[in-house]
Amino acid sequence: MLSNFKKILAIACVTMAVGAVTLPNLVSAQNTTQNQSEKRMPRQGGGWQKLNLTDAQKAQIKTIKDNAKTQRQSVFTAEQRAKLEQARQSGDRKGVFKSLNLTDAQKQQMKAIGESTKAQIKNVLTPAQQQQLEQMKLDRKQNRGTR
Repeated sequence: MLSNFKKILAIACVTMAVGAVTLPNLVSAQNTTQNQSEKRMPRQGGGWQKLNLTDAQKAQIKTIKDNAKTQRQSVFTAEQRAKLEQARQSGDRKGVFKSLNLTDAQKQQMKAIGESTKAQIKNVLTPAQQQQLEQMKLDRKQNRGTR
């Protein structure tokens, strides 16, 4: 009987020791995952929030972006649109744009749409907001070098 008690006590001690070592690691891993996702969250919405846009400006910019999206979709072939949609649904967007094999004409159209969109959005902003946006771009470029 005493021998069974010693075995049970030894198993309990080993279990507690293993638990004491692994539990903090599990909690730490969960916190690390949460912290990493929290760091990524501010990226959504970007610096636009810092510009203190009016509701009218937000609506104009949304319209401009929606129009640009429609224009970009019209540049792609049906096959290219299908590839993009598949990548969007799977969540695996890395490298999908390169796999579209855009023609030079398509690349030029995409570039023109992007430049037009930037110009239209810039026209919606006040001079102070434009200056602030340029400063944010410079800051972002400088931060890229430190990563």
